[in-house]
Amino acid sequence: MNAGEVHDRTGARADPKKAGFGWFRLYRVLASASIRAKMQYKFDFIGSTVILAVTGLYDFFLVAVILWKFRTVAGWDIYEIGLLYSVSRLAWGIYRVFCDEIDQFERYIVTGEFDSVLVRPYPSLFVLASRNLDLSRLGWVVQGIGVLSLSVVKLVRAGRLSLAAVSYLPVAVAASTCLFLAIGVATSSAAFWIVRVEELQVFTENASGTATLYPLDIYPNWLKRMLLWVLPLGAGNYVPLRYLLGKGGSAADLLVPVFASVVALWAALRLWRIGESRYHSTGS
Repeated sequence: MNAGEVHDRTGARADPKKAGFGWFRLYRVLASASIRAKMQYKFDFIGSTVILAVTGLYDFFLVAVILWKFRTVAGWDIYEIGLLYSVSRLAWGIYRVFCDEIDQFERYIVTGEFDSVLVRPYPSLFVLASRNLDLSRLGWVVQGIGVLSLSVVKLVRAGRLSLAAVSYLPVAVAASTCLFLAIGVATSSAAFWIVRVEELQVFTENASGTATLYPLDIYPNWLKRMLLWVLPLGAGNYVPLRYLLGKGGSAADLLVPVFASVVALWAALRLWRIGESRYHSTGS
């Protein structure tokens, strides 16, 4: 089966316009079913969420220990870094809650399960995103909210962050979430050509995501440029927060996350469509 041919269950070609009316209803039904399935094991859900929230703080505690001795890193103190950290962690957590199945796309190519996705009269990415809400990833969201709340309170009280700047933070989180989604989709798209992408994800998502938990000023120029232009996660938190905290840049930096997320999503979706059009069923 060629991925360019999307059919309904009867074998007839689906009408994208008619199918579009049922997207949100389908998502609501499938998401509700996923949540009910997760809630059948409440203790496992609560335990895994708490463990993820606590163990995930290791990266922040590591910086906190360093700052306990040296006070600042590249001119950023613990609360300023906490702001960077929390925006990136919140975005990563939201992405993994709603799009974890996209991140597991390698399995669909290896097993041929992607064929079952293509026969549905909905875009394949939509079907993947609606299949499994991984609520255990809420641990990262809880963690991000906790660090964000502490950092915002301290910075506002110290007069280093205005209330207007605080109101911008949801934009930074939303843009960073879109950037994680774009990089996730682009990396998963590589499976259409190379099949195995797990190791690639370690570099494009995990390593780059961890790098943006801290100020990009601490990295060599080549790595800083990569995190701003190639894997532009730094455009979502570092660029606007640098300006809001008075560490350089201009008011135009507040538009960078929006622009970067739109361009990155467009490029990632374009890559996905190209890969999907060249997909052939396993064994064909």
